[in-house]
Amino acid sequence: MVMKSSSNLGTDQDNKTEITMSSRKPKANAARKAELTTREQVVADSLENPTPEAIAEVIEEAGLTDEVLIEKAEVAAGADDYAELLADGRECIDAIDEQILELVARRIEVAGELLSAKHTRGIDTRDKPRQNAIYERLIALSADFTERGVHLSKHQIRDLFASLIRFGLDNHRQNIINRRRR
Repeated sequence: MVMKSSSNLGTDQDNKTEITMSSRKPKANAARKAELTTREQVVADSLENPTPEAIAEVIEEAGLTDEVLIEKAEVAAGADDYAELLADGRECIDAIDEQILELVARRIEVAGELLSAKHTRGIDTRDKPRQNAIYERLIALSADFTERGVHLSKHQIRDLFASLIRFGLDNHRQNIINRRRR
């Protein structure tokens, strides 16, 4: 699984960040694999007090074969890889969330500048044709994501960007209120 995110803050085309989570398959590290090659060592990993007698007793009572033990050990090792995959994935999502937050803030700043210019000139700050053009452009762009397994409906895109536009308008109104209070 590869996750990439690039941000383009402002007009700086060189400000791109790539976050990658490498593809993983359940595997144990070399030292762990060496431990898991014998039934005694596999059983020892599962015991609180792995004395040779306890190991032999568990193997004898369970009638476990080397294949069964190795398979169980590989499943356990896969759980370790899953935990690592989960931690890496969450770290990647956290970094992406930070970028999204930065981009939302930047969008609100730029929109605020435009709204201030409109306000100063007495132009209505709501521009429905422009909003619809934004939605249509982004809906068309979202078709490229389908190849990556990301399916965003036109309604989801509209909802997301309607919220972002509303955030910008709300922020602009709050700034006007704050200026009047000063």
